[in-house]
Amino acid sequence: MTQATADGFCVVEFKRPPVNALSPEALMELSGLVRELDDDENVRAIVFTSAHPSIFMAGADLKHMQSVGFTDARVSERVDRVHGVYARLQKLSKPTIGALEGHALGGGCEFALSLDFRFMTRGFAGIGLPEVTLGLIPAAGGTQRLARLVGRTCAADMLMLGRRLDADEAEGIGLVTASDDARASALAYAEQLAAMPASSLRAIKLCLNEGYDGDLHRGLAVERTAAMQAFTSPEAAEGVSAFLDKRTPRFHTLRQEEINV
Repeated sequence: MTQATADGFCVVEFKRPPVNALSPEALMELSGLVRELDDDENVRAIVFTSAHPSIFMAGADLKHMQSVGFTDARVSERVDRVHGVYARLQKLSKPTIGALEGHALGGGCEFALSLDFRFMTRGFAGIGLPEVTLGLIPAAGGTQRLARLVGRTCAADMLMLGRRLDADEAEGIGLVTASDDARASALAYAEQLAAMPASSLRAIKLCLNEGYDGDLHRGLAVERTAAMQAFTSPEAAEGVSAFLDKRTPRFHTLRQEEINV
């Protein structure tokens, strides 16, 4: 993985030939990178992409898994590890965007499901969870996150038939945003997000992550706490003042310690 930062957002590029398979080492590296990006105050949005135009990410390294054996202990360890990493990815306090220029299958699709936004290039690339065709099921959150994104029926169809969708089909069910150039679209979107007030984005992600899977009462309680922090933040004071003064807000000229809420 390599990363570069500009204009307040970071681009993470996967480089694990031939298909960016997620080995235990790659998962460990990804876990450390997620923590690093979460702590980096200069990063306000993150784009994930691939150095290989035909593959975004293929998912689990099946050759490695077969070599160490499919014992209960090995499978349990693998599932727990990938669940933990993808949960941390989903809970990143900054917006996350996938630029899917190539196939995102199996664990690669599950990685994309853990992101806030997914742009997918029109053409040959497919996205899906084909594990059922191997006698397996998705084991990195796919059965849960997919249904929450596209609904139970569409998710069941993809999961039970191992169906791969192209960009336009995936856009039709709300899974991705189809684009003629996923990377360019993702970078442009990241630039827009990076211009937003960081404290507000953190609060919105917290509300979405903590409230979505609970009942309305729990979600409103989370929103109330986040709103109290947001309304009393320096960024809110700047945003309201700029609106009343009819000028562009200067969110990111504030001292960083002023916007930590």
